[in-house]
Amino acid sequence: MQTLSIPPEKLLTVLLGKPIDIAVDYTGLLLLAAEKNTKNNLPSEMAGGIVYYDHQKITFVSLVHPFTIPTKSGIFTTLDTKIHREPYNWFGPQSLIIEKKLADFSKNYDGPLTETGDIPRALIPNNIAEPVILSDRYWLDYTTFVNDPDGLFASQIKPLFRQQK
Repeated sequence: MQTLSIPPEKLLTVLLGKPIDIAVDYTGLLLLAAEKNTKNNLPSEMAGGIVYYDHQKITFVSLVHPFTIPTKSGIFTTLDTKIHREPYNWFGPQSLIIEKKLADFSKNYDGPLTETGDIPRALIPNNIAEPVILSDRYWLDYTTFVNDPDGLFASQIKPLFRQQK
């Protein structure tokens, strides 16, 4: 897939569903990646999302699971086998709905709990648990690309499941 490295602020803006300006002579699907940077709390050299780019108009298509994209200038090719599309945009409102479903289930749950006070995973319906587990995996992997010298950013990422099975 054709890839373009952009400043991380612009990448995050796209992932949040807002428009950005980039000027490249290209039309079609484009993988956007964060450029190498040292700014705190921002990703560096990370694949972020797929967009459709046409005449300087960007349409968000899909979030991708974070992986390393070394910064290059201009448009370059990334092997499709490295790209794994996320089923949800964890930066968008879908993630809030997923978290709310788990919260609602937990609030109404009256069954047995684990020794740590959690609902046993086996007793949470798959349609509620599996998206939450995917979200946990995404955010844990995302933190490895964020410039976080004091560990403060990573400390704010709290998996909804303590153990991912």
